[in-house]
Amino acid sequence: MVSIRVETIITAPPARCFDLARSVSTHELTTKWSRERVVSRHDTDLLELGDVVTFEAYHFWLRQRLTSVVIEFDRPRFFSDRMTHGAFKSLSHTHQFFKSPGGGTRMVDILEFESPFGLIGRLLTALFCAPIWNALFGGKGSR
Repeated sequence: MVSIRVETIITAPPARCFDLARSVSTHELTTKWSRERVVSRHDTDLLELGDVVTFEAYHFWLRQRLTSVVIEFDRPRFFSDRMTHGAFKSLSHTHQFFKSPGGGTRMVDILEFESPFGLIGRLLTALFCAPIWNALFGGKGSR
């Protein structure tokens, strides 16, 4: 299992950051580098507890689909989603929001995933996935 933690300081209140993080349209705007798009979702832009969303994106030159369900939700403090279908053996993503001095927010994202394909998957993760995530987002990965 790989765990990557990314902390970001944002000059906006926690409730605003929380809502932007659960906005499907904002997610699409911030992932244009992977051509990520929503292929199915709940009726509204803002995800709630129990909502299911499927994204399609290109990673490592392959088109991939990932379906997740929101499993925890406590506005504006945190929410978590877990993959139900996708390329990983397992994947969960927790988003936490803390008040920061001066009215800002400290956002903490924790991504935990396990690659498929046993030993080969773990090797590919160590060589490619975790280093690329860390380079793109400044996270601290651990195994």
